[in-house]
Amino acid sequence: MARMLLANAVENRTDVEVKGKYNSSYILPNIKENVGFDIFINGAYEPDVQDLICKLLPKNGCLLDLGANIGSIIVPVAMRRPDILAIGVEAAPWIFAYLKENVFRNHLQNVKLVNKALFDQDDVELDFFSPHDKYGKGSLSPVFTQDAIKIETKKVDTLVKELDIEKVDLIKIDVEGFEYFVFKGAANLLQRPNAPVVIFEFVDWAEKRAMGLQAGDAQRLLMDMGYQLYEISGTRLNRIETYSTEGASNFLASKNSIPFS
Repeated sequence: MARMLLANAVENRTDVEVKGKYNSSYILPNIKENVGFDIFINGAYEPDVQDLICKLLPKNGCLLDLGANIGSIIVPVAMRRPDILAIGVEAAPWIFAYLKENVFRNHLQNVKLVNKALFDQDDVELDFFSPHDKYGKGSLSPVFTQDAIKIETKKVDTLVKELDIEKVDLIKIDVEGFEYFVFKGAANLLQRPNAPVVIFEFVDWAEKRAMGLQAGDAQRLLMDMGYQLYEISGTRLNRIETYSTEGASNFLASKNSIPFS
């Protein structure tokens, strides 16, 4: 309904300044994209996921937001939890500029930002496809645009070592179907005794288009590393015994039991 009533404004506005929840402030490339539209209308994007992250992060914990986009998750979480260290990684340079600005305008001192594409190898130059209208859908696959930019890759394990991070408590990742490769590049971290909780998105068609993967490969890899999977359903976590190969869901993976699932 809101999209219909605001059709003209939504269609034409760019570089929109918006006030969000928790006294946050954003500049959005546009408000046609779901990320920007939700912040514009509701003040927050994926608020249930934000609440879950804040609930799971321990005192003085460390969050990796992989595929941080314009800061729709890392900004409000870092504002709500000033005790944590939050690392935001975004591949597309032009989106990274918005992410950097949104962190700056909210005066966040507990956030570090990295402009790299995460992969299972370091220092590989790859094509990255980042549509300006659907800026939440940047990908290593040409799904929403054929226009490519060259980017360099980095493994999560390398990133953690370079930033001298002793312990990561939670990973939030959304890389449009390429989660499997990011998890492979985080093998050392994910196989530690104190391995982080992982919150990630699964979309069957996106994973199938990711360099020869099959739908469910990212979930399978985490299970092979000893993780238990939970499907996120609103404010509930539903434990699942096998990985999904169809549809779309948000999942949480943990090596320890989740007391409030």
